[in-house]
Amino acid sequence: MTDTPLIPLVIGNRILNEASDGVGRSFDPATGAVVAEYVRAGEAEVEMAVAAAREAFDNGPWRRMRPFERGRVLHRIGELMLARRDEIARKESTDSGKPLRDSYWEVDCSARFFEFYGGAADKLHGNSIPLGPDWSDWTVKEPVGVSLHIIPWNYPFQLIARGVAPALAAGCAVIIKPSADTPVTAYEFVKICQEAGLPEGLVNLVNGRGSLAGDLLARHRGVDQITFTGSVPTGERVLVAAASHAVPCNMELGGKSPQILFADADLDRALPLVAGGFLTHCGQVCNAGTRLFVERSVHDKVVERLHARISAMTLGAGIDDPDMGPLINKGHRQDVEAYYDVARKEGELLLGAELPSAPALADGAFVRPGLVVGADNATRIAREEIFGPILTVIPFDTAAEAVAGANDSPFGLVAGIHTTNIDKALGVGEKLRVGQVWINSFGVGLDVEFPFGGYKLSGYGREKGLEALAAYQQVKNIAIHHPMP
Repeated sequence: MTDTPLIPLVIGNRILNEASDGVGRSFDPATGAVVAEYVRAGEAEVEMAVAAAREAFDNGPWRRMRPFERGRVLHRIGELMLARRDEIARKESTDSGKPLRDSYWEVDCSARFFEFYGGAADKLHGNSIPLGPDWSDWTVKEPVGVSLHIIPWNYPFQLIARGVAPALAAGCAVIIKPSADTPVTAYEFVKICQEAGLPEGLVNLVNGRGSLAGDLLARHRGVDQITFTGSVPTGERVLVAAASHAVPCNMELGGKSPQILFADADLDRALPLVAGGFLTHCGQVCNAGTRLFVERSVHDKVVERLHARISAMTLGAGIDDPDMGPLINKGHRQDVEAYYDVARKEGELLLGAELPSAPALADGAFVRPGLVVGADNATRIAREEIFGPILTVIPFDTAAEAVAGANDSPFGLVAGIHTTNIDKALGVGEKLRVGQVWINSFGVGLDVEFPFGGYKLSGYGREKGLEALAAYQQVKNIAIHHPMP
């Protein structure tokens, strides 16, 4: 017997504690301790999940409900999330390593998605189109069908909510494929959906290996749409699988986001934002602001103050709410440490906080935060996504030079601008080739209202806001010719 919890598969109205690909383990990245075991789906369970989602979409009650009734169910899901806020946040911190305050934010933001899209469910209007006398023409928006959501490990609870809420509001059925590194809170999400009264089969949980269960799901002809968040290489594999049956995809991929800091910025206000931009969740954030372009006259001062800031930080287990937690696992720690070696060759690496000294954390996936100075924008350290707490600091002399450097990247997810000059802020902002520009900010609270997505290798399609609903809808045009007798 063991006290380690087992995360099952949830398919239709069935909870499966055994599956054809055995059992996997999830580890606390701070201590190396086993957090949970999870059932891994194989081909048989994938077939079952797609069949359950298809039945729920094709013949279930969800699409027959009036839109405001669907909205009420979504609101109940949000309410139940907040009611279980503390429990879910603690599980998230232990499973993913993020500080507890970030896990609380994750639950709060997830609830906001269901509030927002619950309110949108009865407002998905079509349009009338003027074809002239004797014609009536209009569009209706219909759900795309069965939507597959492939979830990364960095924000497992929140990124499920971000995609599933608009998919359900549009009338779709959903299959969730969580990361093998963070399966715990996905099950809590599904239990909340069931408790809220969501009809069976609308949300199905399929844990397992991406190379097996994920690939089988992405290639399955019973899946009508795929929402993916993750790395560019994995996203490319998902796109190849989706192309096998020509289904649309929403792709939110990587980033190497620039922040531009002008000499006239209020440094007391700007530097905490800059630091948060590359340190949040140990830098394991797709939109992390990991390139800092600094006007040359304040470059040394900014480096000095940022280095003092990261040197004063404390590292620890996420559940203890430190300044920064661990990376997701020891394998990723090795990858990030390899970039520290690259940084030393391409510039000067200034490290911050010391590694934890507590014996219980000796086996944790911790790395020290760092600044890289003296490396230009053409170096690997400035161009490649590291997914770790490393900031490359690059001086500039003119606004045009800053814009050129910011845009000189294979990615284009977000950007930050720090200045007290509104003309400069707006002039630079309109020239940046990114999906979202933050001025005198970097990340905006429980930001579910505005669209999020990228240019170039950062992907396509939009999450959040009303724009996200388009991924889960098809537009049907109806035309009637009615000449007067």
